[in-house]
Amino acid sequence: AWLLVLVLASYLAIFPALIGYALRRWFDREKVVVALLVLPLLWMLAELLRGWLFTGLPWLSLGYSVMDTPLSRLAPVAGVYALSAAMVVVSGTFWLLMTGQVRERGFAMLALLMLSLLVAGLPTPLRWTQDSGDPVGVSLVQGSIPQELKWRPGRRQMTQAHYYALTEPEWGRRLIIWPEVAIPALRHQVQDYLDEMDALANASGSTLLVGVLVRDQPEGPLYNAMLSLGVDRGSYYKRHLLPFGEYFPAPKFLLDVGSILGLQYSDFSSGPRDQAPLRLGTEVLGLSICFEDVFGRDIRRDLPLAGLLVNVTNDAWFDDSAALHQHLQIARMRALEMGRTLLRVANTGVTAVIGPDGKIELSSPPFEANVLRAQVMPRSGQTPYVRWGDGPLWGLSLAGLLFLAVRRRTA
Repeated sequence: AWLLVLVLASYLAIFPALIGYALRRWFDREKVVVALLVLPLLWMLAELLRGWLFTGLPWLSLGYSVMDTPLSRLAPVAGVYALSAAMVVVSGTFWLLMTGQVRERGFAMLALLMLSLLVAGLPTPLRWTQDSGDPVGVSLVQGSIPQELKWRPGRRQMTQAHYYALTEPEWGRRLIIWPEVAIPALRHQVQDYLDEMDALANASGSTLLVGVLVRDQPEGPLYNAMLSLGVDRGSYYKRHLLPFGEYFPAPKFLLDVGSILGLQYSDFSSGPRDQAPLRLGTEVLGLSICFEDVFGRDIRRDLPLAGLLVNVTNDAWFDDSAALHQHLQIARMRALEMGRTLLRVANTGVTAVIGPDGKIELSSPPFEANVLRAQVMPRSGQTPYVRWGDGPLWGLSLAGLLFLAVRRRTA
């Protein structure tokens, strides 16, 4: 395990290392060009690659650090990677102001002014999309089952009773959501319980989303799934899996060595790419499970049809570390990029209603069993990011760096 952590950290370190190498090798002449053009483009390209290679691991992109600043107005236009580039530009201007000559400081001031005018001229995040349809009454159920207890033999009945009790006062609410793998079992092992919850939800006019594992055949694929019970029925199988957590990203010979050593692992399977979205009456729900909300390209797949976003997760793995709050910040960015309210339901962590402007409207305290009730409005329309995704950023970074490289070669 220590070796794998070292390998992962080393892999992630390659990206800033390549930025430093490229700057030193090809772009070390003009401070202004490096600070205001080359480094922002290199950084943006590195983050795009990190979020795409080997399925991607874009946690802690620099753009998240400006979530609560005026620069966040760029998010609905071009996404978090554009915010990263803007943050590098801002950092470059301060570097020039502190270390540059008079001419270089002038360029820095001009860059700050232009960026400020650009951000000030953008519409506010709420202007990109509009309320649509009727308010929806939702109940977000945070079970707060400690991770060290969740999978212990003999606790399943207690967990089922716990969620039953938390949900009983909520029947009649239009949408009730449980977190990721709320019931620590395979679907067929708890089918009677699910049938009972389905009947209760249907009788009360509610739709209940339940997290559970699915394996339909003894040796068949294993899925991390959400089931829709009650008035609206359906299922969603997680498509973008978490490396190490849900599958083991290693060559087969290493897996064989692990088996010889007695190391147990069981890979999940990815759900089909073309799954029909879950619905709430006529409304489409843009559903994601845990790690999937790290990828803007995955969330925008159900847009602009989806009027509401839903993310279910189990952040008990993080305990009370910074990662608990980082994941919430990532979810806020997705709501801002998509211009949709996001209903975030955690087993434990921070269950929250996040507005289409990325601001937390309601939240529950971590590590406490709680039910968060809210009235939320579906929204329609699409932000520029929903329309275009990351495509323009790929084009801008590659074309810009190619132009600068040719310019340097012919200079």
